[in-house]
Amino acid sequence: MFAFILILMMIIIGSSTVSKPNEFNKNYISRDGTAAIKGIFVILVFLSHAVSYFSNYMTGFFDDAYRVMQNHIGQMVVAMFLFYSGYGIMEQIKKRKNTYVKSIATKRFPNLFLNYNITSLFYLILAICLGKGLTIKKILLSIVAWDGIGQSTWFIFVTLSLYILTFISFYFIGRLKNEKYYIINIIILSVLTAAFIVGLYFIGKESYWWDTALLFVLGFWYSYFKEYIEKIVMKNDIVYLAAVAAVAVLYVYTKQLSYKHLIFYTVYGFMFVAAVVIFTMKVEIKSNLLSWFGDHIFSIYILQRIPLIILHEMGISHAHRYVFVILSFAITCAIAEVYDVLYAKLSSKIWKPKKQ
Repeated sequence: MFAFILILMMIIIGSSTVSKPNEFNKNYISRDGTAAIKGIFVILVFLSHAVSYFSNYMTGFFDDAYRVMQNHIGQMVVAMFLFYSGYGIMEQIKKRKNTYVKSIATKRFPNLFLNYNITSLFYLILAICLGKGLTIKKILLSIVAWDGIGQSTWFIFVTLSLYILTFISFYFIGRLKNEKYYIINIIILSVLTAAFIVGLYFIGKESYWWDTALLFVLGFWYSYFKEYIEKIVMKNDIVYLAAVAAVAVLYVYTKQLSYKHLIFYTVYGFMFVAAVVIFTMKVEIKSNLLSWFGDHIFSIYILQRIPLIILHEMGISHAHRYVFVILSFAITCAIAEVYDVLYAKLSSKIWKPKKQ
C-alpha cells in the first residue's frame, strides 16, 4: 500500500516550488493555493477507506510502512478540510458581512444538505440491490447524516452542525461597526462548538465524530489574526525557521500526549494544522491533478463507498487488493466528475444569482 503513497509523494515533490531566501508563498492560504493540499488529503481519505476492506490481509514491509503513516495521521486526515472551511467562511464574512451570514442559512447549509441527500439515494438503491436489511429508522436518520446506509456520514453531520453554529454566532454581525469586534462572534462560536463536542461525547458518538471539530473554529481565529501572524513569521527566514522549530517541538510533544486527553489531542490537532500552514508558507504545491481532487472533495468523499462496496461484494478486495484500490479509485474519480457537473447545473437553477 505504501507504493501509492510513494506515487503521491513523487507528484507532490514534482509540483513543489520553494520560495527564495527571505521570500514566502503569498498564495499559501488562498482558494487556489489550498486546492492541491486538500487534494492530497482527500486522496489519503480514499486510501484509508479502501484499506478498511482488506486490512486483515495486509502483510509485508510496504504494508507495515503504510500502517505506520496511517496510524500517525489518523483523524488529522480531515484537519485541513475543517480548518480551510472555517478560514474561508470568516474571510467571506469580513468581505460581505451580514449578507454572507444570511447565505449560510439560505444557501450554504441547504446546498450541502441537498447534495448529500441526493447521493444518499444512490446508496439506498445500492443497499436494496444488494439485499441489505434497512429499517425505516435507519433511513430517516441517514437523511440528517446521523446514521448511514453505506456512505460515510459523520463528516457531513458535523459540517452541517458547524454551519448552524456559525449562523447563530454571527447572525447579529450587522450591528458591529468595527471588525475588531468580530472576536466576540468567534468566541461565541468557540463556546458553542465546545458544547457541541461535549454533547456528542455524552450521547455516545465515537471520538472521530467530535475530536476535530474545533479545527473548524481554528480557521476563524487564524483569519482574525492572520495579518499579525504573517507579519511575524514572514519577517525573514531566521524568524520563520524559529517558528518551524517551535511548531515541530510542540507537535512532537503533544502527539505523545494526544492519546491521554482531548485537550492534548486538540492542541496536537492545532499543531498539525500549523505544521501544514507553515510548510505552505515557504513551499508552493501547484499541481493541476491534485487541485482537481481538491475541487471535488465532497463528491469523492461521499461517492467513493459505492465502487468500494460493489467491488468488495464481488470479492476483488480479498483476491486482488491492489486491483481493488486502483479500480475503485478510477471509478470514484469518474463518477465524481460526472456527478459534480450534473449537480452544478441543478444547483445553479435552484440558487440563481440575484439580478443587480
